[in-house]
Amino acid sequence: MMPIAHAANQNVKARPDFKDYPVEISKGPFASQLEFSDEEKNYSSHWKEITINEFKKSENIAGHYRIYTDDKSSGKECLDHQGGVCGWVIDKLSGKIVMQLPSINGTNVYQQVADNGTPVGEEFRIETRKNSYLIILTGQAIPQKIEHDENGIPLTYPCQTTYYILKKNQFSKIFEDKNGCDVD
Repeated sequence: MMPIAHAANQNVKARPDFKDYPVEISKGPFASQLEFSDEEKNYSSHWKEITINEFKKSENIAGHYRIYTDDKSSGKECLDHQGGVCGWVIDKLSGKIVMQLPSINGTNVYQQVADNGTPVGEEFRIETRKNSYLIILTGQAIPQKIEHDENGIPLTYPCQTTYYILKKNQFSKIFEDKNGCDVD
């Protein structure tokens, strides 16, 4: 059975592909040092260490950005969700962290493993190419506030696959597959 997909943008009719969103890979000059904002200076030493290490690596999306995730951050940098997957985008040209993962219903923290109707689950994942604006994010967002139904069962957001483009330090959703985690 083929999953039903919903286009977030009327111009997108089918699942986007990396080749449809090409970008030239920047040759620099790249920033020589990572610049933390005042808020980021208060983040955990763990976060600062991994961010500095990621800054040293090459771009992996949209020509000059580096996107990375971490499931061990548990301070302010990850909305105090210990064990959740958080992620950030570094602009290699400016040396600044320009954004976090895209937000779904007000949260940009994701489960490490999402419910896909099997005992194994679906691991959180991001797919990128350094020569494309496209990012494909598959996962289940963790609500900022856990609410329960009438039977006391926690309400969660569904696992889905969402397609974004990254341009000018912003994510724009172009397509979503609400059944992106379902097993056929």
